[in-house]
Amino acid sequence: MYFKVSNRGQKLLVTFLAGALGNLLAYLSTMLLQLQPQVALDLSHISTFAIALYFGPYYGLLAGAVVAIYPYIEFGMLGVYGPLLGLAVIVGKAMTGYFAGMLVGRVRPYLAVALAFIPESLFTFIFLTSVNAWFIPGALPPAEISDILLKGWVEILVISFIFETLVRREIIEVTIILTEIFIVALLIEQHRIGTLAVLLAIVLITMTVVDIVRQHKKTKHREYKTKE
Repeated sequence: MYFKVSNRGQKLLVTFLAGALGNLLAYLSTMLLQLQPQVALDLSHISTFAIALYFGPYYGLLAGAVVAIYPYIEFGMLGVYGPLLGLAVIVGKAMTGYFAGMLVGRVRPYLAVALAFIPESLFTFIFLTSVNAWFIPGALPPAEISDILLKGWVEILVISFIFETLVRREIIEVTIILTEIFIVALLIEQHRIGTLAVLLAIVLITMTVVDIVRQHKKTKHREYKTKE
């Protein structure tokens, strides 16, 4: 289901604009929820998946690389990894954009989002354990590596539900979900990984309730049509 933009130049422009938005999302979400020096909420992949799902794998790869600029600066250049090893952040996000684009039309959007993150997740695990074992021994305790991976998967599960509703054009539901995410993140203690679990639970509950209401409305509509 690719979005019809007339030429490559326009697609590139949209991709870079989405990338800029992704960096803004990364900055705001990182400032909103910093769990540890190397663990923070990062919603930049919203832009990655938006481009990948509508423009395809190569634009998704480019979007993933562009949205990784701020995370690269924050966790690479200014973080533990340094400017050289930190480039792995860009590689990982670009991988997710590419695989998301490859999965378009083959599976539902929520599955495309979740499955596309598997290569980045494996790459991140290998990278982090390698950094800890050989390049910067002891820099990342095993518990922190687990937190990074868990945090990434919670983000992806939230984003997968967002895109599933977007594809169905349920814009109001998406707005409600995003509002809840940011409100709860502001209210809950920011240094606990449990915050992200609460956010995911709220999204799941919201989607469940909305789906029940939708099915109820459909049933009532059918009953009304039958009576006519």
